[in-house]
Amino acid sequence: MARTAHIVPLVVMVGLWIATARGVSSQSQAHELARSGGIIGRVIDQQSQLPLGGATISLLGTHLQTATDSGGRFTQAGLSGGTYLLEVRAVGYGVASWVLRLSEGEVVDYTFEIAPLGVDLDPVVVEGRPSFASRRLREFEERRHSGRGVFITEEQIETSNASTMADLLRGVPGVRLNCRSGNCTAQMTRGARGVCAADWVIDGMPATMSATPALPVVGIVGVEIYRSPNEAPAEFLKADSQCGVIAIWTKSGP
Repeated sequence: MARTAHIVPLVVMVGLWIATARGVSSQSQAHELARSGGIIGRVIDQQSQLPLGGATISLLGTHLQTATDSGGRFTQAGLSGGTYLLEVRAVGYGVASWVLRLSEGEVVDYTFEIAPLGVDLDPVVVEGRPSFASRRLREFEERRHSGRGVFITEEQIETSNASTMADLLRGVPGVRLNCRSGNCTAQMTRGARGVCAADWVIDGMPATMSATPALPVVGIVGVEIYRSPNEAPAEFLKADSQCGVIAIWTKSGP
């Protein structure tokens, strides 16, 4: 690997720096170089010879550190004469270092070539935390595949042409609609006490006092029907549950 430092007269170097530097703070750094000395550098890929932006440049043993611009350029002014160990780091590249010797007031123009690592990095997968609605849907599917109860999915609701819960419950084994004067109640026929009124749960909250089979299906994305306490998951049961449960999940749920 050829690394050749070009030492040029200070006045010429300062003029060249002001004329050609891009993306690096120019005049203040040039003035600092004129007062003392420093390093003007460019970091490139050893294989492709393309510039590397964002590489970190450190002078080991000092607090001095800078970074390359989008063209791979950097400047480090304010250096007195002496020997410096310069280190270059960039993501995906091996760490490289050079020994540079500067005379008093000298400006060095140097091209630094660094080699890419020969190791493929494992991909990084960033997953967002699932929303509450997503967790509810996942739990709904887990219970559906357990084989307990009767489940009605959003797709089945859409294709059923049902307008109310009563339309969905008709024909479900173990469920009977008891209607009087236009008012219906959902009754379970498989409980230990014989025929009994079902408890209702909406979006995980007890809703027996407010839900009826007349409830419109608009906005409902899933229904779980358990015909007895033995069939129902514990989270849907009350302390004194004697019958089954109808659990409803909606788009507007918490």
